[in-house]
Amino acid sequence: MSTETHAHDQHESHQYLVHFPAHFPRKDDPHYKDFDHFHRTHRMAARCWIGQRIGFGDCKADNGAVSAIADGVQSALELHHAHIEFAVQNGVDLAALEVDYPGVSNPDEVGAWVESGTNFRWLCCYHHRAAGGAHTATHSDWEASQYIKGLVSPST
Repeated sequence: MSTETHAHDQHESHQYLVHFPAHFPRKDDPHYKDFDHFHRTHRMAARCWIGQRIGFGDCKADNGAVSAIADGVQSALELHHAHIEFAVQNGVDLAALEVDYPGVSNPDEVGAWVESGTNFRWLCCYHHRAAGGAHTATHSDWEASQYIKGLVSPST
């Protein structure tokens, strides 16, 4: 007879080495104008991807302040590369990318796709770069945090 495991907190720590392919500095990216255009065009109506699912109570700015919605605009939002980060685009296996995103198999077009709406998600600072962020939490924990309020918090 099995019994239920009670709710509990557990520290997680992960360390690994990422092998970034050669790439130009972000400021020299010829497609940065596409990123900037998307940002300017969509910023006013943008909402945190996670907040849209579990509510905006966990959404925060870098200073820990709540990412509030005032006059229809949510504060402290950043544009996240959801699938392929700028810094790794030169290492993309185009055949693998083509499986999920048909039509993106031309090496001269990958940069434009990386800087397109298909590859972007709006995230508040916390869900982007802090303890519960796409760049910090493991993928499995970050994915689950889209559906479980307060799943990830800073370690104390």
